Amino acid sequence: MWKKIKVFMYFRKMLKRARVLIADESESGNMVQNVRAKLQKDDIQEALRGFLDKIQALIRLVDQYRLGNYRDISKKSIVMVTAGLLYFLSPVDAIPDFIAGLGLVDDIAVIGYIWKTVNNELQQFLSWEENEKKKTDTIG
Repeated sequence: MWKKIKVFMYFRKMLKRARVLIADESESGNMVQNVRAKLQKDDIQEALRGFLDKIQALIRLVDQYRLGNYRDISKKSIVMVTAGLLYFLSPVDAIPDFIAGLGLVDDIAVIGYIWKTVNNELQQFLSWEENEKKKTDTIG
């Protein structure tokens, strides 16, 4: 129970930070790059097996939003997704990442919660992304 409260409290901090960050194209771009860099680590890839696709989709969503290419998502949802990525990026969250075997458990829980909460809008984004890819393939 205490761990759930810690996760929630820390996530609330990330929500506040995300509200400011999403409005700054440069800062949100830095965050996207940092999350991508974290995902390149072998130990992270191993620990997140099964969640990598979801995290990568969230990264792409934030990236397309910040570039102005995709805006068909509520402000609340994009802030939540951004906060989730900030939470994932933070090495010192409710369960610090350096704790072997447990450090990413809370990160996975937060990403899973966000995915479930904004699922409809994420599915719309993934459809949009697929359509954009088809357009590019047709042109190229």
